[in-house]
Order: sequence, then C-alpha cells, then structure tokens
Amino acid sequence: MSDKFNAFLRIIHWLMFILFAVIFVVGVVMVEFKETKPWAMYDFHKSLGVLVFLLVWLRLVSRWTTQVPLPPSEMSSINHRIAQGVVYLLYLLMIIVPISGYALSNVHGHNVDLFGLPLLKVFPTNPEWEGFTTSFHEISVYIFLGVFVLHLLGVIKHHVKGLDILRRIT
Repeated sequence: MSDKFNAFLRIIHWLMFILFAVIFVVGVVMVEFKETKPWAMYDFHKSLGVLVFLLVWLRLVSRWTTQVPLPPSEMSSINHRIAQGVVYLLYLLMIIVPISGYALSNVHGHNVDLFGLPLLKVFPTNPEWEGFTTSFHEISVYIFLGVFVLHLLGVIKHHVKGLDILRRIT
C-alpha cells in the first residue's frame, strides 16, 4: 500500500482548496459591494459552489472506493481520531455550505446556474425564510473556515513533529 493518497484524490484535494479560496474571496467581495449589484460575481460564486458540490461527491466516491494510506505509525490513535473527525466535518460542511447557498438563492427568488446552464429551482421563494437562509449560509461558511483552520493547524503540528502528513496529499 502506498503512503500517499492516489493521484486523483491529491489533484481533487488541491483543486477544491483553490476553488474554496476563490469562492470565499468572491463571496466577501460581492457582499461587501452589494449596493453596486455585482450580479456577475453572484453568478460566478454560485456556479463555483455547484461545481464544488459535485466535486465533493466525486471525491467521496473515490475515497470510498480506493485505498487510503494508513496513518503514520508514530501518530497516536487519539490524534488520528481527531484528524479523522476534522476531515469528516469538512466533508459534511462541503455539502451543507453549497446546499445552504442554493437555498438562500432560491428563497430570495433567484435561480442558480452552472456557468450559464440553468438548474432546477429546488426551494420555493419565501420572504419569511430569507433571514434564516442568509444567516445559516453565513454561519455555515464561518464554521467551515474554523474547521479548515483546525485541519491546517493539525497538518502544521504533525509536520513540525516530523510526521510526513503533508507529503501524503502532495
């Protein structure tokens, strides 16, 4: 068994990292300048969100159907369980955040396109739910960022301790 994740998982890991960084920056900018109605940024943000949602399912299927490297023998079982928990939370949030964004858009009466391809309106327009969906999406994003920071700190911690965790995904 290899001590690295397979090439597909490594590529999709870093591709999704880049996509999340772009989605977050575009999201912050579009909200900051919402008074000028930067609709193209909203469409781009939503398209990237749908793309990430599709990629996370592809990533999960690949992860379930391929062997993943065993944790380094030097890593304690508690640290491994914590790391797994953080990764599972990231996967869960990679599903929740795009769904909450889709709901937010639909509830506010807006459609979601995938780079110009119209997608189904899944959630009904409902002004009573606008505040909830907005807050839920924003809070989900900040929870995702917090869990991502935990993931990053864990990688740094193990790298500093001499464990080749980072090499497994590069």
